[in-house]
Amino acid sequence: MKQAYAKKLIGKLKEGDIVLVSESGLLHAINRALQRSRWHHVMLYVGKGETLEATPRNGAHICDLLHDLIEKPYRAIKILRNKKLTAKQRKLIVDTALKLFKGKKFSWVQYAKIIFGRTLELWRKEGNKSLVCKPGHKCNTGSVACSNMVAMTYYEAGFPISEKYMPEYVIPKDYENSPQLSKILEGKIR
Repeated sequence: MKQAYAKKLIGKLKEGDIVLVSESGLLHAINRALQRSRWHHVMLYVGKGETLEATPRNGAHICDLLHDLIEKPYRAIKILRNKKLTAKQRKLIVDTALKLFKGKKFSWVQYAKIIFGRTLELWRKEGNKSLVCKPGHKCNTGSVACSNMVAMTYYEAGFPISEKYMPEYVIPKDYENSPQLSKILEGKIR
């Protein structure tokens, strides 16, 4: 049953779609709590049943989404898409992601910056807007975690996810709040 559901889900995806997942386990629950989000992991669908994701163990790598949906303890999934993008623009996003990130190491420092800078807002003092995206911003693509990898990809391809925060500091809930993105599918993994 789970395999049939996963195959049906993958059939609905297009290149450049954003895949949010929620996984079972204490560490993932802590991650969700710190980010104040139902989701803890963000992936970019690159086509042919594959996603680009950044994990501590493997860095930024291609993975088989069907395998992950069947084998990993995912509890829920949400697919987001910018419906205004053409097939050519979606291809540009995928090509940008592969060029900038495939093979890059996961950055625990960047993850900590995201958690402390955004979620706990420890760096946000009165008048300090260091996390706000300014015109002409150039992403630091050397420091990658899952949520900022996808946001930096979209930004560098010319389609920012958040008008408010620098792509390096985008967290899962920013994808849900983005006016450019529409929900394609959301549900529990059966």
